[in-house]
Amino acid sequence: AVVSTQSTGGQGTSAYDQSELAEFQDLTYFTKREVLHVHKRFGELAPEKIKSHGRNPVLSKEEILALPELAANPFKERILEVFSDNGDGNMNFEQFLDMMSQLSSKAPLETKIDFAFKIYDFNEDGQICENDLQKVILFLIQPAVTGATLTTDERNQVIKNKSTKSKKDEVTLTEEERNHIVRNVISEMDMDDDGSISYLDFKHGMSKLNGFEESFKVTL
Repeated sequence: AVVSTQSTGGQGTSAYDQSELAEFQDLTYFTKREVLHVHKRFGELAPEKIKSHGRNPVLSKEEILALPELAANPFKERILEVFSDNGDGNMNFEQFLDMMSQLSSKAPLETKIDFAFKIYDFNEDGQICENDLQKVILFLIQPAVTGATLTTDERNQVIKNKSTKSKKDEVTLTEEERNHIVRNVISEMDMDDDGSISYLDFKHGMSKLNGFEESFKVTL
């Protein structure tokens, strides 16, 4: 039997048979019905592309960022980069499904800690270093405090120039204040005193932090 979902306005149809749905269910934290709902939302992001490219097109980062449920998340751009195969934020449905599964309320705390570590480890060296934390701070403060949104490149430029200015707005923490926060975080979480935060350091710290998983939860 083939099960179909149709995007808004009838712009294209995608179909999965029961064995494919069962496989998606086995690989995610979703039921078959929830998989179909996620696919429907995926199709609504680019209905014309779904219509012309079949059931498994690649959506651009910009198309996926249009998802309303991601709008308020300061790490939305970085989340897409981590879950996309090429690190460019572009995704096919399977990558989108994997992302939404791990962001769902059904995903266990350890799963959320795993991908949060990847999100914070900007240089992908298996450690969260001072430069990584500088970027985390800019991701956190910019939308919340100023209402503006810096792109990843703009955040990198702020750190490179050690400036409190961006072309879009003013970053409200000075370099000295950001450095103070970074030193405090490393001091609190670096259990082996090597100057950076390993995965085990991060897991230990986040598992004790109330409400951590709420920062990495999206419900479609």
